[in-house]
Amino acid sequence: IGNCAARAPVMGGQFAVWGGLFACCDCSLSAIRQKEDPWNSILSGAATGGILAARAGPKAMASSAIVGGVILALIEGMGIWMNNYFSEAPPGMENADAMGPPANDITAPPTTGGMGMIPTGLGSVGVGRRPTKSSDVVTMGVDSSFDSGGHETTFDSGSGASSSSSS
Repeated sequence: IGNCAARAPVMGGQFAVWGGLFACCDCSLSAIRQKEDPWNSILSGAATGGILAARAGPKAMASSAIVGGVILALIEGMGIWMNNYFSEAPPGMENADAMGPPANDITAPPTTGGMGMIPTGLGSVGVGRRPTKSSDVVTMGVDSSFDSGGHETTFDSGSGASSSSSS
């Protein structure tokens, strides 16, 4: 353990040099080619391997470049495969796009300006006043929930009106 602790700063420095050189090659290739694709990473891995082994001679430089390129090709290939595999529709859901969005999407942002959804008591019946007759109750929304008092609350994200009725 003592030997590992003594070599940790050296290994960290070598990894930092490799990462910095790889990033420089990757950004340079992206700027030159005007593309962001896996080939930038593969060529950057090969260039990094070759540059770091340049002091050992051309034979070591070539073999390190090939190893660096192959390693980055495997990493990029695995990333592409995982992206394609996990983006496939589950069995039976091949035509999910043809069905369209759900009729009542609770995650959709409000479509009206301002507050969007006005809670109970802040709609057309007045602030802090419960409706006294059935004509005061405005039920334009489609989402129903219950507040902490057990009263049904209806929200409408389209028109900004809301209501509350006892259950």
